[in-house]
Amino acid sequence: MSLFSDDASAISDPFLRRAYALAARARGSVSPNPMVGCVIVRDGVVVGEGYHERAGAPHAEASALAAAGEQARGATVYVTLEPCTHYGRTPPCSTALIKSGVAAVVIGMRDPNMSVSGGGAKALEAAGISVAFAAYEAPFVRLNEAWLHRLATGRPWVRVKLAVTLDGRPALHASRRARITGAGGLSVTMGLRTAATAVGVGAATLRIDDPLLTVRDAENRTAIRQPLRVVLSRTSVPSPSARVFSAGGTPTLVVTSDGADRRALGAVEHAGAEVLTYRYADGIGGALRALAERDVDDILIEAGPTLASALWSSRLIDELVVIHAGGMGGNAAPPLFMGGSDAPDGDLVPLMRAVEAAVRSDDAITVWRPRAQAGGTLESGRSV
Repeated sequence: MSLFSDDASAISDPFLRRAYALAARARGSVSPNPMVGCVIVRDGVVVGEGYHERAGAPHAEASALAAAGEQARGATVYVTLEPCTHYGRTPPCSTALIKSGVAAVVIGMRDPNMSVSGGGAKALEAAGISVAFAAYEAPFVRLNEAWLHRLATGRPWVRVKLAVTLDGRPALHASRRARITGAGGLSVTMGLRTAATAVGVGAATLRIDDPLLTVRDAENRTAIRQPLRVVLSRTSVPSPSARVFSAGGTPTLVVTSDGADRRALGAVEHAGAEVLTYRYADGIGGALRALAERDVDDILIEAGPTLASALWSSRLIDELVVIHAGGMGGNAAPPLFMGGSDAPDGDLVPLMRAVEAAVRSDDAITVWRPRAQAGGTLESGRSV
């Protein structure tokens, strides 16, 4: 997902672009499923459309076919992801398309699961339905990059957000909350939370800042859909009086190791939290794998120095969003990073590349991705 540009602008076909826009409506709501949109067109007119709203709900194709009714017969279907051929919580979409009598299906990207990839397209073609793939599948890959990442690595896609002063300080005091960025940074933060399946902080940030981790508008009204709230802690158990446990909204998940005090965890559970444990020896990677097993495809981590350093040193940051404020923290302010240098031979070895930048109010925002990933695309299939 691009923060300051429209990935869909690269899709030349207007109906596939519309399907993409529909799919994106479910961002943050469908884990562990992909976002999928579908548009059904007959004689150049849209007769049905739909998208997968949440896990367990009808798939995009089923919603669009229900909207189209008998007008689906002989129509062309535009769908962002290859229709499935397996039974899960819902029946196979390829079977539904075949039964509806559609004439053609245009697909944004192939199913990434190599054991079934191409199966949906083959089933449609075997039924006499014309099948074609988008000439450029990168936007569709970007749409579901978090889902694809979890399938490939067994970990959620991790976006880290940092707020820093001009001299790179993440806070003004080591143990006291102080605001750094202004209205621009707050609006970006709320936008990131809106798009996230889960939003998390470390135990130290929870103790110092006591954040709500909710999505709120400019008038501080709480949004209807909220991400799962997560506290990441290897052994330090958060206080059950923290606001994330008492404030309304989605549940709060405490992800901690098997080395944490069980009695203290019991108090947190009594406060309404769910506790998820992983092996102490597995570190932050184990915490992330536990989240993936909990059906979390992506997480926004609003990290303090300790957690940010652990994620960076373990090479587990998939995107880094830095909100820059226009003032200096000074020598008394804590450092951002507490790990080893990325300059083994005297010169800095850049591990990340800037991919986006913007100004919001008085704050500047830069977006960084690992150099191996930044700008990468996948080869597309047969073009249309």
